Amino acid sequence: MVKVEKLGVFLSSINAFFAQIDDAQVAVNTPYLNNNKTTIGYDYSGVIEISGPLEGCVYVSAPSNMLRQVIKIMGEPDSSITMMKDLLGEMANTISGNARTEFGPEFIISPPHIVEGVPSVSYLPKERHSYITTFTWRGYEAVIGICIA
Repeated sequence: MVKVEKLGVFLSSINAFFAQIDDAQVAVNTPYLNNNKTTIGYDYSGVIEISGPLEGCVYVSAPSNMLRQVIKIMGEPDSSITMMKDLLGEMANTISGNARTEFGPEFIISPPHIVEGVPSVSYLPKERHSYITTFTWRGYEAVIGICIA
């Protein structure tokens, strides 16, 4: 499992993503361990599978109302499910892509898998734990799950 100190790159990526949208602060909560028997999430989740020297996945999950608010603030008139899924995929890509700066070019990331609801436990290695971190932007809570080793 990745050491907790290495989580900072993922968490700072959340701040960087939302800083591109507006000046509202993102409150990132303390990560905690999940046993991977269940997943934690919201209406839509973007899952990035990781391979190379580190393997596992990173996912970001958000409620529909948060995604619609982001779309609105970005000035996009289309807040369809397709647009919300695209936004979530971009968020997941940004978070995982920024991690390559920390872990190096061998840190291979897949295109995001966008799923309705929480990600299936099949994405999470059963023999490991995930770090779960909730974050809040403009009163909306979302989650990032990190399960790489």
